[in-house]
Amino acid sequence: MKTVVGFIGEIGSGKTKAAEFLVKEYKANYLRYSQIFMDLLNRLNLPINRVNLQKLGRVLREEFGSDVIVNAFMKDLEGCDSDVVVIDGIRYQNEVDLLRKYPHNILIYIHSEPRQRYERIKKRGEKDESNISWMEFIKADESETEKYIKQLSAEADYIINNQGPVKQLEDALEKIIDKEKNSS
Repeated sequence: MKTVVGFIGEIGSGKTKAAEFLVKEYKANYLRYSQIFMDLLNRLNLPINRVNLQKLGRVLREEFGSDVIVNAFMKDLEGCDSDVVVIDGIRYQNEVDLLRKYPHNILIYIHSEPRQRYERIKKRGEKDESNISWMEFIKADESETEKYIKQLSAEADYIINNQGPVKQLEDALEKIIDKEKNSS
């Protein structure tokens, strides 16, 4: 039976680090909601940056309905052949609903304080983020794509307070996976 693990969290909270750990340790397939937008921007020869990703997502949802991305993403999810599939970047209720369609699903909210998230994104090296100002970060953090994260966090099965080193995040994930394995 396929286990689907979804991550919710603000910009720079550690969702991708968590997903990469599960891919490495549990041979999970990795899916990222933003990949659909990155592929489109690349195909359109437009810069792949946070502003364009957010704008494209908003336009697609407004013009084609709120489920347009979820429907495309569902096909990707069905094509995964691993026992564990990781979804990085859940931001809307219909994305949580898709996760919950799978009998064995885990929704994890990764929390980190704004100042720490800001420092992380500056260090991670994505080209539109390395020179981001604090005010630009706050603006991105308050954008349309981020506004439901706190609300959705209430639906999480687990909350990880990601304030420490990466090893602490990995240990928390291992505890969750072990607990889930023992309960199924």
